[in-house]
Amino acid sequence: MCRIYGYFGADLGPAALDRARDAQLPGGPDQQDRVLGDGWGLGCNRLSIQDPAHGRQPFTNADGTIGLVFNGEIYNFRALRDELAAHGVTVEGDSDGSVLLPCYELFGDDFVDRLEGMYAIAVVDLRAGRRLRLWCDPLAVKGLYYRITDDGVVFSSELDGLTALCGAALPLDPAAVDHYLNWQCLPGGATWYRGVGTLRPGERLEHDGRRALLRAAPAPAPVTPDGTHGPRALRELLDRETARMCLQESPVALQLSGGLDSAILAGLLSAHRSDVTGFHVTHEGTHDSDEERYARVAAAHAGIPLEVVEVREAEVPDLLPAMVRALGTPNATPHALSAYVLFREISAAGFRVCFVGDGADEQFGGYRRYSTALAATDDAWRERYLDRLSLVPHAEYRGLFTPEYRALLDERGDSRRQARELLDRAAPSRLEQVLTFDRLHKLPALNLRKLDHLSMAHSVEGRVPYCQPEVTAFARRTPDPAKIDGNRRKGVLWDAGSDLVPAEVRGRAKQPFTFPVAHFLRPGGKLWEFTTDVLARPRLCTAGYLSEAAVRDVLTAHAAGHDRARLLWGLMVLELSFPGTSA
Repeated sequence: MCRIYGYFGADLGPAALDRARDAQLPGGPDQQDRVLGDGWGLGCNRLSIQDPAHGRQPFTNADGTIGLVFNGEIYNFRALRDELAAHGVTVEGDSDGSVLLPCYELFGDDFVDRLEGMYAIAVVDLRAGRRLRLWCDPLAVKGLYYRITDDGVVFSSELDGLTALCGAALPLDPAAVDHYLNWQCLPGGATWYRGVGTLRPGERLEHDGRRALLRAAPAPAPVTPDGTHGPRALRELLDRETARMCLQESPVALQLSGGLDSAILAGLLSAHRSDVTGFHVTHEGTHDSDEERYARVAAAHAGIPLEVVEVREAEVPDLLPAMVRALGTPNATPHALSAYVLFREISAAGFRVCFVGDGADEQFGGYRRYSTALAATDDAWRERYLDRLSLVPHAEYRGLFTPEYRALLDERGDSRRQARELLDRAAPSRLEQVLTFDRLHKLPALNLRKLDHLSMAHSVEGRVPYCQPEVTAFARRTPDPAKIDGNRRKGVLWDAGSDLVPAEVRGRAKQPFTFPVAHFLRPGGKLWEFTTDVLARPRLCTAGYLSEAAVRDVLTAHAAGHDRARLLWGLMVLELSFPGTSA
């Protein structure tokens, strides 16, 4: 697990690589190194987990004509090492990254199709000319920022690393604010800056020394759901995936919420490791969202210890700017703060690997909005569905914009129209339509980017068994009624883990991992004071995006007892993350 960065084309030199290195040190505190050539450079900050004695990056071949850097974890690396040995290629040590360059030499650009895991990979190949290749995994668990210039490409694991490489102020993308309010984040491919993108799930970027080309991931092949993809087969699959994902020597942490997804992981992990510790986050005060009791029951059922971390009200104003800096991109979900604190304490306890349950809902239909979409009998369900994913409904957030900004969006096409086009893509069923939309667009941009940036800000690698390619393939082949049957959601997963989930957890209603924002944002509290201070001098208003009067009306309504906590939280995070350079 690392942070990678580099350039291809213009000769930026070692100073640019060093700036990118320093901007991303928490994600790779154990070893920093780089390799440079004529018009190119690759760098890596390494977080050593699997065989620290080997796998030093950047990887180069014997004559220096290929350089490779890698961020992520390859879980089938031992099988790949055996395959390489059958071709007469010896790989020393037991580091997953060490198989990548020989696999590239043997199989070419399509070597990534053999990889099972999460990854962002960059290769500079000087044989028969000069070329750059960038890849990311099928769900973009490990993303990569890039900027294509007239000279070539710069790239980095984090946006701060990329801006450090560029060394100059970048122009803002006017669409970013609209994207954020529509998606609660910046969706796949989008960033704060014009000309700066992120690799989408399974996407490749190629540069042949003359021009750049983005290659989208192939469309998923049509599948026919069948009865073999039932609870027993899913249980066996999850057990296999979890087993090979926890082979490192260092101990294992688990984010344990007290719900189904993490309770299953607790049971599976405890069967393979004796050094698993659950971590659960609570929030000062009494809240309906408190899940500590269920987390303790789940930990006891799995036979693992549980560490409980509390977010205290007094520290929230100091935590928020640090969290926003760690994210590097705006994210409106309040539980991002809970995750930031949780990973801080996991790191302080000496853990470098943490399993999380992200992706289970998007794979197997866990959210209430899926049942609502299936039950709808009119065509308006699409707009209602997208409104559920937005910070507030479309008409309401457009009301926050200045007339000039609305006119600009109407001229260029707003983010809601783009989301609608993605949701409307053909699928075998309505359920698969919404799951594919969430799986490929909402999950990577909102959840997985947040997980990657917040965990690596504390030198912790987040591992996501439910996002493994084989799990995605299994979910797509599972018949719809096995996933959602009326109000019973994730049925196949509940049945697969029935013995791993204690009765008290099985009997509770689904509750998302959350931060009690309405309680903390009560008028007169510390978070209220912080939020009103941030929104009293909004750069987003002076820059012409938001109406100052509209923002003031939201504050006034909340102070008068109308709950606007989620919107105020989202606006405050947006303001804190706003770069503030001219458009």
